[in-house]
Amino acid sequence: MELESVEDDLFRLAVESSPAAMIVTGQDGAIQFANAETSRMFGYQPRELIGQSIDILVPTWLRPAHLSLRQRFLANPSKRPMGIGRDLKATRRDGSEFPVEIGLTPIKTLKGILVLATVLDISARREADLTLAQRAFELERANERLAQFAFIASHDLQEPLRKIAAFSDLMERAIESSNKSEMAHANQVISKSALRARSLVDDLLTYSKTINDEQQLQEVDLRDELESALGDLSQLVSETSAEIQIEVPHLPFTADRGQFARLITNVVSNAIKYRKPNETAKVRIKSTDIDGGGVLLEITDNGIGFDEKYARTIFEPFKRLHSQTQYPGTGIGLAICKSIADRHGWRLAIKSAPGKGTTFFVTIQSSPRKARSAPSDADDVSK
Repeated sequence: MELESVEDDLFRLAVESSPAAMIVTGQDGAIQFANAETSRMFGYQPRELIGQSIDILVPTWLRPAHLSLRQRFLANPSKRPMGIGRDLKATRRDGSEFPVEIGLTPIKTLKGILVLATVLDISARREADLTLAQRAFELERANERLAQFAFIASHDLQEPLRKIAAFSDLMERAIESSNKSEMAHANQVISKSALRARSLVDDLLTYSKTINDEQQLQEVDLRDELESALGDLSQLVSETSAEIQIEVPHLPFTADRGQFARLITNVVSNAIKYRKPNETAKVRIKSTDIDGGGVLLEITDNGIGFDEKYARTIFEPFKRLHSQTQYPGTGIGLAICKSIADRHGWRLAIKSAPGKGTTFFVTIQSSPRKARSAPSDADDVSK
């Protein structure tokens, strides 16, 4: 390609209509021309760029390497792409960086070689790639959990079904012999087993939904959502005289409201269920700001606690540390909490010791604005 200068009308017409940023520099790296898309992409007016070094559009940490690359290109100028498959960045006027792909084309003019750089902002493509990668990762984890879940679920479901089958035979024999006491006993066992099987199926469906259902993410208020979730436990709190304190400010964060409520109610109801005998359950919920705009939510109880060697396995489906007779339940509640946390990209951890209660830690991300207010004293929602 040979021009008299970059003022050539045909050249201008071509580059000004381009959807890509197009920049012409001399051999010294000084910008001689920039099209309208360059202004939009980088935030400069064209007149602000003319005469400036092309390095103004390159991150500071990349400039030494960029100078070397530019010199190598000029030593053997040829049309070539840059940045494909690499982490190449450009810098806007406000200092923000973004990923780009660049094509370099040497232009022969009567005054010497010029370089035409075609710059594509690939932020949207990178974001889409990351989203797809994250979704693939989530699906892989979901499949692993569902496979494990199906294996364990089939075992746990077999227990009440076996009892129903066995005591159905007993019921039939009792009816034939008109043995009312055996009929009553068989009926009681069948009814109890059927209710347990239904409870297992209900929790199975809930667990499956937390893994597979589309999330309805929205910006909500942390304190408001905690109070709303705990409102669903008002009857349990009243029946057990549990004491629950919230020491959390009004802080925005992004979540699926239903799933967040499920996580909180599961953890708090666990704290109430596993309280010490003849002792009132006390639950304290507080938050701590963390670096990067996040918040650490701590839910602490004064319950029976457990050996911390079970801190990982306790989040697996159907993992129980106590017998069904001592503490009824399906053993899926905390697995649901873990699934919800994972879907949101939150970190769920636990600290406990026998007889010393348990603390759940939920690391969540808040929206980038300040909290409305922070209560000076803990609010007791058990009243």
